[in-house]
Amino acid sequence: MIEPINASSFELLHRLGTNDLRELASLCQRSVSPDAPTRRALGQLVSESLANDLFAMLQSCVSHGWTMDQLGQVCLALAGATSSKSASPFDLVLSGPDVTGSPTRDTQAVMQSLLAEAKHEVLLVGYVIHNAENLFRPLANRMKSDPTLKVQLCLDLKRKWNDARSDTVIVNEFAIEFVKSHWPWSPLPNVFYDPRSLDHSGKTRSSLHAKCIVVDRRIALVTSANFTEAAQQRNIEAGVLVRDAGFAERIAKYFDGLLELKLLWPVQFMMLNNG
Repeated sequence: MIEPINASSFELLHRLGTNDLRELASLCQRSVSPDAPTRRALGQLVSESLANDLFAMLQSCVSHGWTMDQLGQVCLALAGATSSKSASPFDLVLSGPDVTGSPTRDTQAVMQSLLAEAKHEVLLVGYVIHNAENLFRPLANRMKSDPTLKVQLCLDLKRKWNDARSDTVIVNEFAIEFVKSHWPWSPLPNVFYDPRSLDHSGKTRSSLHAKCIVVDRRIALVTSANFTEAAQQRNIEAGVLVRDAGFAERIAKYFDGLLELKLLWPVQFMMLNNG
């Protein structure tokens, strides 16, 4: 049972920006523990001093019977109340070691907060993908609970130097690895790749090197971070979160065009049945 708590206990949350509140909500709601997020996790969202105060506030709420999900809902409600058209649509996302005066945050926290807002479609574009199961699990759960949510991944497939195998074999190998290590759930998203990345000649071979996320064609994260645990949580990475429908739409339409022109090809997961 939730015990009465003074409304002033939540005053600290009013010092957070809209995006910080959304990311804190995501952090709380993704917590597998009934306890508050750690000081280190909070320090990825706000300054160290504010993180300490925030940790104490959340711990107090927990001691009064609040759950992490309930606290997340409070943060989302405040984020909705503080959001305004006059707010800047740009938010810098820096990940890496802490530097005084330059708050950092886990790219993964930003990514999960962004995906939590998706209502209609998600486009994820990446270059390197490695052991991404934990990164994609929340999105997979969303797809399972909402079959209308459209999810597309555009990823880079690589032909190693001196690899003379056929394109089909390499794509099939990628499909097996994707299901095994990155998305072991049903349903699967639509996954596409640039066939030029499998050219035998190094002079014509190319890479799908872009790294971005677009949600509902209204929000976009353009980042240096790949879909790997290291990039999302430990590496020094830089990105920009843009809440501008025109900007997000331009990215989405570019990849729409690549698909319409058949410059990106689908990964055929049915090939897994052929061994």
